[in-house]
Amino acid sequence: MKKIILIIITVVTMLGISACGDKQSNQSTVTDDYRYSSYTYDDNAPQYYMAGSAAASETGYYYIDGAPVINNSNMYIYYYDMIKDMTIPLCSKVDCDHRTDECEAYISQNICVGSKIWYHNERLYMIEKTEEKDILVSYDKTMRDKKEEKTLSINGLSVNKNSKNACITNGKLYYELSGDNSLFICAVSLNSDEQAYVVKEYVSEYNYYERVSLYPIEDKIYVNWLSGVSADKSLYYIEQIDISTDKVSRLCDMNEKYPEISSTIINWNSETYFDKDGNLYFTCVDKDNYMVKKLNISTGDIKDLYVQELQHEKDYGYVHLKNYDGNYIYIYKGVNLMALSGKPLDEQFKKYDNYIYILDTDGNIKDTVILNNTDEKVSGNISAEFYGGDERCLLIGFSTHDIKGLELSEEEQNLRIKLEDEVFKNKKGFVDVNVSAILDKSQIGSGNITLEPVTPE
Repeated sequence: MKKIILIIITVVTMLGISACGDKQSNQSTVTDDYRYSSYTYDDNAPQYYMAGSAAASETGYYYIDGAPVINNSNMYIYYYDMIKDMTIPLCSKVDCDHRTDECEAYISQNICVGSKIWYHNERLYMIEKTEEKDILVSYDKTMRDKKEEKTLSINGLSVNKNSKNACITNGKLYYELSGDNSLFICAVSLNSDEQAYVVKEYVSEYNYYERVSLYPIEDKIYVNWLSGVSADKSLYYIEQIDISTDKVSRLCDMNEKYPEISSTIINWNSETYFDKDGNLYFTCVDKDNYMVKKLNISTGDIKDLYVQELQHEKDYGYVHLKNYDGNYIYIYKGVNLMALSGKPLDEQFKKYDNYIYILDTDGNIKDTVILNNTDEKVSGNISAEFYGGDERCLLIGFSTHDIKGLELSEEEQNLRIKLEDEVFKNKKGFVDVNVSAILDKSQIGSGNITLEPVTPE
């Protein structure tokens, strides 16, 4: 009963704490004495450091994930409170186990298209799909007081669900609509009665594949455009939107300027980041190496920041550029399962290390986090979802129950075993595990940085 009471109090009162600060500048500092109390939150600044399914607020992070132990595909919205150092689902029901669609924290794909959320003006924003149109809606900090803010559909078109397809910056939402053989970047103000409008249309010249991704930095938005020619060839462009005028400028044709490098680019619309100095961080792979490269768009200077030697061709699926926060680059290297294929089971399930490498923007490794499993029956590869984070901490989700130092509570472990026994007995179904952790960025460079568990109780 104490646990239930604590959850109710936390949802309806703790999230209602208002930050103190200058309303005109939209910058907030918090008077509560906690480890990040010196941090200044700027509501107008774009949250380029957060993944689409997470948003930073004055004193915590909102994010969307599955329940810690669950036997369905439901997703829920959680809040990690930095002052209380705890994570809660945004639900106040006293008898809720937060594992069904009856939970107030439940998030469906129609309620929240693409599981993307933003935090602005002390409200949570998301895109909702109705039978007639797509709309922008907002809620208060506890996912109550719903308001319909804007109509986003234009000429009957719908918002697509691609990653990095929308962003809020300086009081405006930029987003993508999908049409026949074309994509549209659109915009709408959150602070006026202005209606949504088209910024630019991207037409598919080859009728094969088009994809654009948005990266807000200060007073501009970088656009990575991939235009597919065939299964073996793509064209890569870098553009920029001036948010004061919505003028779109072409900055670079990668295929024309860097023909040899462009043929090795991978994940152009996911593993790419920009910084305020006009540098692009992107990934490439050739027959020998996986590489993270840094390109200064203005000068054309390009260099390798990180190189991972490949054991054989196309075995790079275990290493990824996961995040950039304005100071550091985060690279995650799991276990190379392809290299282990065909080897004895005891070798496949050996407890291999997983690594988070933290690099500065010159490619120097400033710190390393080592992860390992403890269950001998589980594969050594640990999948991770980087929700991102500002200068305070990095929020990460894992789908493994036995990470050393991040183990499930006894109650959740017992539930996992019970549900897995039911799956085995019935010969159908599945059980998912979702654990959450933070990395305190003030510890970067200490040489003994570790992850701290913040999985919802």
